[in-house]
Amino acid sequence: MKEKKKYYFVGIGGSGMSSLGQLLRQRGSFVCGSDRSFDQGLNLPLRRKLLLQGIELVPQHEQSVTADIDELVVSTAIEASSGEIRRARELGIPVVHRSELLARLFNDARGIAVGGTSGKTTVTAMTATVLEAAGLDPSFINGGFVKQYISRTHPGNARSGSSAYMVCEADESDGSIVRYRPAISVITNITKDHKDLPELRSLFQTFADNTTETLITCGDCPEASAVSCRIRRITYGLSERCDIHPEQIDMQPGAAVFFVEGVRFRLRVPGRHNVQNALAALAVGRALDVPLQALAKGLWAFKGVRRRLDIVGRRGGVLVVDDFGHNPEKIAASIAALRPMGSRLIIVFQPHGYGPTRFLLPELAQTFSGQLGPEDILVCLKIYDAGGTADRSISSKDLLERVSGPRCQYVPERKDVLELLKEQTRPGDVIAVMGARDDSLSAFANAIFKCLKGR
Repeated sequence: MKEKKKYYFVGIGGSGMSSLGQLLRQRGSFVCGSDRSFDQGLNLPLRRKLLLQGIELVPQHEQSVTADIDELVVSTAIEASSGEIRRARELGIPVVHRSELLARLFNDARGIAVGGTSGKTTVTAMTATVLEAAGLDPSFINGGFVKQYISRTHPGNARSGSSAYMVCEADESDGSIVRYRPAISVITNITKDHKDLPELRSLFQTFADNTTETLITCGDCPEASAVSCRIRRITYGLSERCDIHPEQIDMQPGAAVFFVEGVRFRLRVPGRHNVQNALAALAVGRALDVPLQALAKGLWAFKGVRRRLDIVGRRGGVLVVDDFGHNPEKIAASIAALRPMGSRLIIVFQPHGYGPTRFLLPELAQTFSGQLGPEDILVCLKIYDAGGTADRSISSKDLLERVSGPRCQYVPERKDVLELLKEQTRPGDVIAVMGARDDSLSAFANAIFKCLKGR
């Protein structure tokens, strides 16, 4: 792909936007951008790191768009009525979707694309880690912050490597997954999330059809297994019928040990779902003929992804965890991983938007009802409001009314949650803050940890 001179990112603070902007900057392009959160004095650590990489940040205003910009980059989150988009069109500047620009970069590489309803961020991170440890030095771009790549200047969601390999998280939520032409693709699972199953089946089939060398699918997921394949196929999963499967698993607090074909693997992240994620990364290694022993070294180097079962700390016998769980599949996997860590779970859940809550209401209620027992507590904050023209006729109360099993409490304001937890927590509890899109949830998890000191 021939690089343009200057890219302007509208909403560069978003995880997908910031990672792409960094990759372009690391490859020598001039990158600038705006973000509403930066203007409001929020998300300042990311802002600082982008500046340290030489990315220019400007106010989110149409006057920030100047005639020397070659392309204005937007994501699905940016409304068509944006003043910056309007100004770009007045100046004749092409407006491109983030996924279109990423596809240009990706399709020029020997691409490894990871898609699926759940697990794709972690699998992308694990794959980049094991391939780097094996000496393949891939570029990667991810929706989450990978801990071992976090530094003073880099948030850890993008890296420009020296080889032709590029590992990319492929998003199905906006349909952009069909833009990619991977050499190797991974489908972790297919369940209802942003779209209904019939539409998802079509998208993932196209994703598979666009793959040129190897399709990797999770054999534990019937929907992923049902995707047809005309090329080499490798399956992975916990079942023995999968090509890549564990012969033995030893789940440990916050970690796991397992064996594949006699080779011992150690994980520093909890949960059987993370063993499954690791198997996906090993399947990519198998597709590239990387020895399992080399992959084992890389997997041990993997320290996790921010907000994926992130341990904040333990105080007074209470463990506090920060987690990205927001759809039924992710929530169920996280609760299963948290269950052995304490005697009672207190889930503080913030639904991540009005549309997603309405779309997944029955499935979310079913998940919480099935995963939490009468000793557990489910606390719901008010729905995260990202602004715009959303239909706000639904609330967290609508979700709690459908949940049976745990003790449910609707506490819309965070300060009131802190008071509630001071009163109701006891030694042996695990408090997990769950939700997506809202970067301030990590700070809230830390505030919970601090408030336990004053109990």
